[in-house]
Amino acid sequence: MLTVGLTGNFGMGKTTVLQMFGKLGAYTFNSDETVHEILKRPGIIKRISGILGEDVLIKGTGGLSLDRRRMAGIIFSDHRRREKVEKIIHPEVLKSMKTAESRISAEDPSAVIVFEVPLLFETGYAEYFDRTVVVYCRRETAVSRLVQKGFTRDEAIMRIRAQMPVTAKKKMADFVIDNDDGIKQTEAQVRDIFRRLQNSGSVSRRP
Repeated sequence: MLTVGLTGNFGMGKTTVLQMFGKLGAYTFNSDETVHEILKRPGIIKRISGILGEDVLIKGTGGLSLDRRRMAGIIFSDHRRREKVEKIIHPEVLKSMKTAESRISAEDPSAVIVFEVPLLFETGYAEYFDRTVVVYCRRETAVSRLVQKGFTRDEAIMRIRAQMPVTAKKKMADFVIDNDDGIKQTEAQVRDIFRRLQNSGSVSRRP
């Protein structure tokens, strides 16, 4: 079995690339979806609202929930509160990743599992994976894609700036994918990397 950490900065195409790996036969894990489920837990809601204030709460017939857009507006403009929130969420994500890895390993010992982890290097999670992949594109390309998804230009730039520069991530990665030249070019790079991952077998670099 081989575990792969997939990352890249906001709007650069991590989820698209994750889906491509899945179509090729990799097992995939979407951290954003996991975070979405974690943020529904009453205990997590209480702890986060204690940091960000009650303005992030939505009161509905089913109880309290978190306004994720309002949360983002706060944490991407206040790094201290962002770090406090991350310390709540990240351990829960790590538990989910380890559970998924154990389950898949038992089902398919030869599996290649690709985990999408937005803050792979910022959080030190790279050590949990056998290989790492960074997806990148020009900042202007990422901003344009995010604006098309409904973000304002200022929101997009603020989120990108809050992350480690993608140039630094590229230097630390085992593989890089240029997602600036169209879907076919990206698919070709993903196919090549997946083939190389399969050929590397279960050679792990983890301690």
